[in-house]
Amino acid sequence: MSKVEIHPADYRNTGVSRFSGNPFIEALPQIEQTKLEFLTLLSHYPPKPTATTRRAGEVVRMMEMSTINDIVFPFPEYQKAGIALATMMRDTYVARNPLTVMDRQRRHALATNSADGFPFPADWKSSAKGHFMMAVSGMGKTTFALSFLLRYPQVIAHSNYKGTDLRCHQVVYVVLRVPHDATLKSLCIQFFDEIDKLLGTNYARQAKAIRNVAPMVELMNRVATAVSLGFMVIDEVQNLRSARGANAEFVLNLFSEIIERLGISLLALATPAVQSVIEDSVRNARKLTSHGQTVLRPMARTDTQWLEFCETYWEYTFVKKKTPLTKEILNAWHAASAGNTAFASLAFTLSQRNEIGGREVIDVAAFERTAATDMAFLQPAIAALRSKDPLKLRAFDDLIFSQKYRALRQLLGANDGPPANGTRRGGDEEFDDVAATPPPASPSPKRARQSTAASGGPFDLPEEDPLAL
Repeated sequence: MSKVEIHPADYRNTGVSRFSGNPFIEALPQIEQTKLEFLTLLSHYPPKPTATTRRAGEVVRMMEMSTINDIVFPFPEYQKAGIALATMMRDTYVARNPLTVMDRQRRHALATNSADGFPFPADWKSSAKGHFMMAVSGMGKTTFALSFLLRYPQVIAHSNYKGTDLRCHQVVYVVLRVPHDATLKSLCIQFFDEIDKLLGTNYARQAKAIRNVAPMVELMNRVATAVSLGFMVIDEVQNLRSARGANAEFVLNLFSEIIERLGISLLALATPAVQSVIEDSVRNARKLTSHGQTVLRPMARTDTQWLEFCETYWEYTFVKKKTPLTKEILNAWHAASAGNTAFASLAFTLSQRNEIGGREVIDVAAFERTAATDMAFLQPAIAALRSKDPLKLRAFDDLIFSQKYRALRQLLGANDGPPANGTRRGGDEEFDDVAATPPPASPSPKRARQSTAASGGPFDLPEEDPLAL
């Protein structure tokens, strides 16, 4: 059974002419009216500790500090990325309006591999886009994506649109992570697991029975189309650097196919370690950045953003003696974290934990002690970030932009920081069948429809083949 709430469609006029008459778009939440809304809606400030809280017992306060992990600070870059994602989630359905003849023909061709003479529409053009977000570890990529998606229902049930029968379920988005082994098979199985969790189907069991990767990818394409998937988030894309030989290229090709052939928009999240994988693939880079790219960098000590960030977190002081946030404390805090969001939050939390039951104050000494003890294992990376020295940063491939990747980003209309060298890894086994194995035998329209019904779901899924009799 489905473990996710399925929302009945509630259609609203978007005010955007190109979205009019499209049930998949009109069923999505109201579009934000101002740019500022993207920041206010993404931010989250849990209840702040009071003077009474700071007088509570030591263990109680230490447990209350988990609240700090719930803070979502609205970085300015979130606004740009949020507008891009809101647009992509709707644009993806422009060319996939389920009420149009062309979309029915497109879905039929995908379900049958055009085996019965109905070809993929020659004049169909994907309206999906890709957005690429890159940041060093801990700068809030995943936090941003998950916070953004909280506003959207994950599954919407349609039954009737303005008098037209429309029985289907629309999966608005799925979130996947490139597995540590960076294999396409693992990524596909993860996709099927997510769909099964959402719709109560058993696609993962069917997929695991397939030996070769190529037909598994074909099944993934059919399922994504059948459930009217609109948006995919792919996290930890830098794990592709662990792929053997040309395997990473096959995964990147799949991302491009998702955008170009299936018409599904895609957000890719990665650290700079991904550069060695994509810097030789201009075509895939263009697809992944077709609706822009966002780079989150550590905050400099002199940035107004750093002051605002620290002032926000300072309100979550749980030690008994809450002092003013001084310039000296700001400097010590930055020295302990190099302006990295996750490091700064960790330094603040650990410093309080160390001082509760002791000095009960957060000051320069508290941050210096935390940096030297609890965060000692992070200090080489933090020191490299603070130095901005390419020679030191080169030891950490997820902290620096390579020269070749910077050139590629400039070609795509972006700009980056200091250069370094990237490397690529070798080997080449898993995807031989992706390149060499022909597509699986095309199911008949009747079988395509039966495969949906056999999925074991508690309701009728969207037909894989809308033209099946």
